[in-house]
Amino acid sequence: MTAHATEEAGMQTQPRRNAGYAIMATLRNYGIDTVFGIPGTHNLEFYRHLEELAIKPVTTRHEQGASYGADGWSLTRGLPGVVVTTSGPGLLNSLSGAATAYAESRPMILLSPGRPRGQEFRDIGALHETKNPTGAVGAIVGVSRRVNSALEAVEMIHNAFVSFKHSRPRPVHIEVPLDVLEAEAEFTDADLQARPLGSPQPAPAHDVARAAELLAQAERPLIIAGGGSLAAGESLLELAELLEAPVITSVNGKGAIPEKHRLSLGADLRLTAAHSFCREADATLIVGSKIGEAELWEGDIRPDGPVIRVDIVRDQMLTNITPDLELPGNSAAVIPQLVEAVGKASEGRPERERRDLQPVFDALDEEGRAIAPELAQLNELIMDVLPEDTIISGDSSQVTYMGTTTFYRAPRPNSLLYMATYATLGYGLPAAVGAKIAAPERPVVCLLGDGALMFAIQELMTAVEQRLDLPIICVDNGGYGEIRANEEARQIAPTAVDLVQPDWVKLAEGFGATGFSATVDTLAETVTKALGTKGPSLIHLRIDA
Repeated sequence: MTAHATEEAGMQTQPRRNAGYAIMATLRNYGIDTVFGIPGTHNLEFYRHLEELAIKPVTTRHEQGASYGADGWSLTRGLPGVVVTTSGPGLLNSLSGAATAYAESRPMILLSPGRPRGQEFRDIGALHETKNPTGAVGAIVGVSRRVNSALEAVEMIHNAFVSFKHSRPRPVHIEVPLDVLEAEAEFTDADLQARPLGSPQPAPAHDVARAAELLAQAERPLIIAGGGSLAAGESLLELAELLEAPVITSVNGKGAIPEKHRLSLGADLRLTAAHSFCREADATLIVGSKIGEAELWEGDIRPDGPVIRVDIVRDQMLTNITPDLELPGNSAAVIPQLVEAVGKASEGRPERERRDLQPVFDALDEEGRAIAPELAQLNELIMDVLPEDTIISGDSSQVTYMGTTTFYRAPRPNSLLYMATYATLGYGLPAAVGAKIAAPERPVVCLLGDGALMFAIQELMTAVEQRLDLPIICVDNGGYGEIRANEEARQIAPTAVDLVQPDWVKLAEGFGATGFSATVDTLAETVTKALGTKGPSLIHLRIDA
């Protein structure tokens, strides 16, 4: 009998109540009903219990797709995405998605088996042998730990859910040694039950009162909302209306208030017109954003007036723009505090007049179109025919960051799946798969470039297998358009960026999807057809490089 067969036979005879069961049951008790990954020789005890626990396994065609898919699912469902990999290459393949979750501050749990206890760091040629997997993953995620018992793994899951709610969300990796994963474990059902996570942390009342006074007396207040503002829900819009304060967001904060609202300036922090407007504010409230260069495109938005920052982690409030006043706490608690305090601070003051924001709307629109007119046009043609509640999954493609981020007016948070800071290629398609699985009742559309799609084209098979009604719009500019432009700007002849293209329609049909060719003139009609098509569909649109 081979080594592989011996290990598989051993795993098939293991008891039901092992560490694999304890871990998966605990996740199910927190509401996790879907996991992403690929079964492997060493991780089968995670998979053994899924049917019993009513957890759906989504088998992607690459572990990178599993972690991107888990992220799309997480953004849509509002729970941490869970990735199950095998040891060694499976785990390491998933790390781009884990790094994305880290850079964008999103919750994720990665589960992997490890060498049995006592065999760590032994260079003996074991299957999937890796020098130091937890060290490798720990250099990328928030926490990576090798556990010694089922209860230790369960405790890590409990702690992860607490940290996701009360701190900056960062991915957590749990490595379970094979002997721990497979052996009968000691635990009670009570050990596996979800624990109360507590109420969101408010800010100190005296600081809130001071901030409210600064905002109430301002004539030109401004709210900048990042991904950390999304927990505030409708109270952020209530505060904006109370202050007559326009709201501009980072891409991760897109949809913090409905983007068709008269006070929404969209997710256009990168535009110079936005930089100028931000600098004119006489009081600025920054909620849950690091104000990073990836969002600003190296612009300067530091205003002359006081800056108030709300963040769940104090260190985050000190990045890039030093605040005059810090409000440490969860935006879910702090923004309602500010609504109440601003209401009191505004008593006796003249009623605010509605601000005329049309000049800044016009300036943002003009600049957004000037960056890439054709991509602006394509996005508008597509947005005109999409249902109101559509989720759009993008990629680090020009059509996304030069088009969709501006011209898609998101009705609610996490309607655009993107990763502005990590800016990876290959995200869009698997994230769309995850989103559609999380919300089958909502339309989901993947809009991206040809270079990005080819990074993850194998996940089209996952979409076919899952029977997802998922239109994919591939905007083909012949290769890596941004890098081509960068080369030209440096007076470098286009090198290694013009790519040979497949027959995209035949490629889609070969996967079992429906393929369409479109031109700019037929794009809206073709997207409408795709929205009514059962199963995945791929629209190929060729544009000039």
